[in-house]
Amino acid sequence: MVRSLFYLRGYQGYDRPMALTVEQRVLMETGSAYLIVDRDLRIHGVGGLVSLIGDDSPIGLPLTEVIPELFGNESALADILNGQLDRLSLPLINRSLPDGSVRYLDLLTVPHTDDDGTIVGLLQIVVDTTNRSMTEQLLTQRRNELHLLKDRIQRQNVELARINAGLLRVTKLKDEFLASMSHEVRTPLTAILGLVDVLRAQLVGPLSEEQMGAINGIKQGGQHLLALINDYLDIAKIEAGRLELDLTPVSVHDICQSLRPMIADMAKRAGLQLVYDLDPTVQVMLADARRLRQILINLLSNAIKFTPAGGKVGLEVRGDAERGAVRFTVWDTGIGISAEDAARLFEPFQQIESERQKEVTGSGLGLALVAKLARLHGGSVSLESEVGVGSRFHVTLPWELEEQQRLLAWFSEERQKEAELPFDVPPASPLAGDRPLLMVEDDLSTAALFSQYLTHCGYRVVHVESGEEALAYVQGDMPCLVLLDVRLRTMDGIEVMRHLRNDPMTRNLPILVLTALAMPGDRERCLDAGADDYLAKPVRLNQLAKQIALLLERKQ
Repeated sequence: MVRSLFYLRGYQGYDRPMALTVEQRVLMETGSAYLIVDRDLRIHGVGGLVSLIGDDSPIGLPLTEVIPELFGNESALADILNGQLDRLSLPLINRSLPDGSVRYLDLLTVPHTDDDGTIVGLLQIVVDTTNRSMTEQLLTQRRNELHLLKDRIQRQNVELARINAGLLRVTKLKDEFLASMSHEVRTPLTAILGLVDVLRAQLVGPLSEEQMGAINGIKQGGQHLLALINDYLDIAKIEAGRLELDLTPVSVHDICQSLRPMIADMAKRAGLQLVYDLDPTVQVMLADARRLRQILINLLSNAIKFTPAGGKVGLEVRGDAERGAVRFTVWDTGIGISAEDAARLFEPFQQIESERQKEVTGSGLGLALVAKLARLHGGSVSLESEVGVGSRFHVTLPWELEEQQRLLAWFSEERQKEAELPFDVPPASPLAGDRPLLMVEDDLSTAALFSQYLTHCGYRVVHVESGEEALAYVQGDMPCLVLLDVRLRTMDGIEVMRHLRNDPMTRNLPILVLTALAMPGDRERCLDAGADDYLAKPVRLNQLAKQIALLLERKQ
């Protein structure tokens, strides 16, 4: 053993050199109290903080009397004296002191040898480890608390996973319901609105003014139903993060004035006065024209619904160059909205309860859609209202006066072409040649409508009702284009496209999907399966003919 000479001078009852190991010396230097014990296990020297031992004058007393924790270890002490054991360690002894405090002590008993290395007694070292012990206890407590917290979090995660699974099931059911509803309603609407277009274009004979008025009524009802369906789908697209804005420079004046005939007619039938107040400094802004129009139509039609006859409804536009914003305000002198109702008015499927509400119809989605579309534009929507006095809905969108000058220059050069006449009959594309146009559609009324119109355009249309018939037909006669529905009774359109794209003979055959499936992701799913283009029903007939011509030109 490595030894060093260590002098315990000044220690009570002991004043001579003793040989210690380096380890013992470190322990004694860092310890709290030391007892020098003879071979009879009586104390004859002390040092350090004797108060830890609990006896200020332990000299002459038996070691086990001063440190009772050593009772029962007499054989170990004898083994140390005989050189058969080099130490006895008793950690974390709990000792109550006379002042009432509690200390944690480590006891270490080692041989005490003379200069010749002969064991002459014991060296009892008492080390105060209270701070370390309390820290270890605190760490243990923290570890236990952490384990409990982890267990609690794990249980909560299991519960959240169960709740999320339930929500996913509900969301899936909701999406399936919306998809089914969209398909089942859009399919007959395609025939209704398409036949109305055919009648208004007088393709099947002239109409009287009275007949034209009745047809216009049918068209208005069909368009209202289509608008409700589109509101549902737009909300679903926004929630799925799939609704993208087509931001272009738009004329604010043109947008507002384009609404006026329709809104003025609604106001007139409701017995209301329509007031327009447009800021002439606001000319052009960057926005999605169709969505901006949708915002204003929803607000204005709502205002008309909830304003009794004899009242007023207005649209006000104001530019704020300092804030970099333009504010569209739709106001009315209607029934007003309470603060409690206003807090939930912009949430989906929420409608205020009132006597007036019982007289009007709606989905409860219009204002929720307004709020979501405003946020997509980087703007906001707010409401001022007083029950019985009226309401003011504010839609604030980004608008920079300096940027307007640049947009005006672009707008003057690239001004959008005026809308074409709604009932023109575009001629068939010469690229079709004498090859037929294959239409795969299992709804007979829709098929008859499209076939009739495309025949008027000059196409030779072949109609089949199933995917199997379509695949059989292209083996014998190659069409110029396939007009394909997705939801077919047996083999669906997705599978038909995959078969066509896997066959070298039909790999490049133009495919235009025309379907009532318009949920988020439906377009992407069709394009991924092999479609060259996608249109959602109902579709304007002249738009369908133009899309066919464009696709034939693109695939040439």
